Amino acid sequence: GIAFARRQSGLHLVDKALGEGERLLALIEAHPKVQRAALAGSLRRGKELVKDIDLVASSGAPKEVMDAFVHADGVETVTGHGETKSSVVLASGNAADLRVVEDGQFASALCHFTGSKEHNVGLRQRARERGLKLNEYGLFRGEEHVPCADETTLYAALDLPFIPPELREDRGEFDLTKTPRLVEMSDLKGLVHIHTTYSDGKATLREMAKGAQERGYAYVAIADHSQSAAYAHGLSPERVAEQHAEIDALNAELKGFAILKGIESDIRSDGSLDYDDDVLAAFDVVIASVHSKLDMSEAEATKRIVKAVEHPCTTILGHPTGRLLLARSGYALDFDKVFDACRANQTAVEINANPHRLDLDWRHVRRAKEKGVKLCIGPDAHDVNGIAHVRNGVAVARKGWLEPSDLLNTLTAEELRAWRRSK
Repeated sequence: GIAFARRQSGLHLVDKALGEGERLLALIEAHPKVQRAALAGSLRRGKELVKDIDLVASSGAPKEVMDAFVHADGVETVTGHGETKSSVVLASGNAADLRVVEDGQFASALCHFTGSKEHNVGLRQRARERGLKLNEYGLFRGEEHVPCADETTLYAALDLPFIPPELREDRGEFDLTKTPRLVEMSDLKGLVHIHTTYSDGKATLREMAKGAQERGYAYVAIADHSQSAAYAHGLSPERVAEQHAEIDALNAELKGFAILKGIESDIRSDGSLDYDDDVLAAFDVVIASVHSKLDMSEAEATKRIVKAVEHPCTTILGHPTGRLLLARSGYALDFDKVFDACRANQTAVEINANPHRLDLDWRHVRRAKEKGVKLCIGPDAHDVNGIAHVRNGVAVARKGWLEPSDLLNTLTAEELRAWRRSK
């Protein structure tokens, strides 16, 4: 536990850091002397944990911009204040750095301070191979500055397509011949994994459905907890029937929107699911998740998960490792065995978008894609505001190289039902 705490020291959950980063970015962009500004660093790369908030701006009046930054609302401590870089600590606990450059240097500065360190090493090596030099101040041929209006131009000068920030980890992106069409928020048609007051949610079925509809989604798949989760008011078979009746009534009332009948079924320690098969068969979506006995060995946990994945009613494997960021690392799994079982049984794997989880980890997301496994972004929303968690899941999906066709959320409600029936 002490070793885990030391590894996580100084890190912050992405949603907290992103909210503060976007607030500061809006302040900088609104400054009359700022030409361009952007978030950089691990936030821009979509990392699951963030050490600090990096911002880059271009301006002909850097001192004025820096003065506005260090006096911004929420700044608790100024740890550095210069004309090219200033550093502050916010009342939220997040540290933030702002770098201001000339506009002609903006593309190279943004690229450099976005990182990662490993990606930047690869870029500089490519520059050297082409008789160029690359640093945060620009791209140079000898002493001559090579103009780059934006990052697309910069990458093209190094014979590369534009590489989305999420992929800049030196994990194969230098082999790309064209910019991949990564999934975007606008590709998602529906939300899967929504809790209501039937279990441990804070909003009613109607409120969650209306909240999703107002945000532009065409459907939600409700996934309240199953009967074993007594701590979360898990649903007995009788309450399942009660909820299904309410869903039927709402579906008859709502126009252009569908509520799918789902459940987050506990995976018991032996790998079985939490209801008899006749109850499970009544659901449109069954998310199978582990919530207890998290101390199994890798072999035991893998056997347990594989058995659940093989169940004919399992639609999605929920938060596959059980990790809680900054709290616990989750149980070990043989991912190749799990993904092979998912592919063989047409079971999708969840990217749980709750900022405390972000589980499946982006590194494993890419492996799942390579194995031909479908994935699904689940906000794990317990109130209407929790619907916004899906944004974190999209960042993880992009970081795992996912395209729209890799995700169940890009299907229509009827296509998702059909995918489940074809299992």
